[in-house]
Amino acid sequence: MRIAIVSTPFIRVPPSGYGGTELFCHELAEGLSAHGHEVTLFATGDSVVTCRRRSLYGSPIWPPMPEDEVNHVAWAFVEIAREDGFDVIHVNSPIAVPFTRFVRVPAVHTLHHAPCGESSRIYARHPEVAYVAISARQRALEIPLPRSCVIHHGVTPARYPPSLSDEGYLAHLGRYAEEKGTHLALDIARAAGLPIKLAGRAHPKDQIYYLQEVVPRLRESGVSDLGEMGHDRKVALLRGARAVLCPLQWEEPFGLIAIEAMLCGTPVLGFRRGSFPEIVDEGVTGYLAPPGDLSRLAALAAGLARFDRAACARRARERFSSAVMVGKYEELYRTVTGPRRAEGSRAA
Repeated sequence: MRIAIVSTPFIRVPPSGYGGTELFCHELAEGLSAHGHEVTLFATGDSVVTCRRRSLYGSPIWPPMPEDEVNHVAWAFVEIAREDGFDVIHVNSPIAVPFTRFVRVPAVHTLHHAPCGESSRIYARHPEVAYVAISARQRALEIPLPRSCVIHHGVTPARYPPSLSDEGYLAHLGRYAEEKGTHLALDIARAAGLPIKLAGRAHPKDQIYYLQEVVPRLRESGVSDLGEMGHDRKVALLRGARAVLCPLQWEEPFGLIAIEAMLCGTPVLGFRRGSFPEIVDEGVTGYLAPPGDLSRLAALAAGLARFDRAACARRARERFSSAVMVGKYEELYRTVTGPRRAEGSRAA
C-alpha cells in the first residue's frame, strides 16, 4: 500500500527527548516500510527515517501553537492531493481530521490524548474516519465512535535490551506535571527509603506547579534531577532502575514510558487508573495500587529486590513490540481500503 502518515510540526521524528506522538509515528513508519509498504511521512525537516520524508518546516516549531499545526496539516493535504495515489492517510491530531474531507482517500486517526469537548465535536462530524484509541479506557471516555478500535502502542524491542539486575534506585521520567504525579513519585521514594532519579522537564504551562511542588523536594537527600535525555541515556536509566514510578493523577490514555521500562525488565509501579490496568500485568511487569495509596506503592517499591526482570521483559515483548502494533494497523488499513481497492480493481 501507499500510506501517508502526517506527524506534527512540533518535534522531530524520532524525538530526541520528549515526544510520544512522534515516537509512535517513527515506529509505525519504519515498521510499515520494513513490511514493503510505500510510506511517506509528513514531519519536520530534521526528522530521520528510512521512508520518504516531506516537510514544510525545516526544524521543530516550539512551543506548540494551533496556527502552526494548521499550516503544516493544510500543506500536507495539498501535497497528498497533488500526488493522487495514496491508499490511506493516517493523521495524528484532531486538527487534521477535518482536512480529510478534501481528499478521496480513506483516513485513519489515532487518538493520542485524553478526550476533550473540542476534539469530540470534530470526531462527531466525521464519522467516515476510522478512529484508533490507544487504550480501551481512552475509548470508553470518548464519545461513541461508529468506526473505532483499540490498538496499543508498540516499540522496537531491540532498542531496549533487558537488564537482569538493577542499581537500587527508583526512576520517574517524562513531563514534570501535576497529572503525572512527579511530586508524588518523590514522596514515594522517600517513604520507601530509596534514592530516585528524575529525567524530564516541565512545560511552560506546568512551571508554577514545578516551582511550588517539585523544586522543594529536589533538595531532599537521594534525589537527582538529570533533566531531559535522549534515547540512549534514557534506556541506561531505565535498565538500572529498580522500578519506574508512575503515580498518575489523571486518566492517562496510554503511557509509552511504561512499556519502555517493561521491555528493559524494569517493573512499573502506579495507580489503578487510566490505561494502566490494561498495560501492566500485575506481578509480572509491575504492580498497581488504589489511586492515592502512596504507602502501598512505597511498600511495593521497598520489596522489589527479587523481582523477575527476565519474565517482565519477555511479557513486554509479547505484548508491546512494534511488530504487534504494525500488524494490527495493517489489518485496519486493509479494512478501510478494501471497498475502495475492490472498486478500483473492477474499474480496471
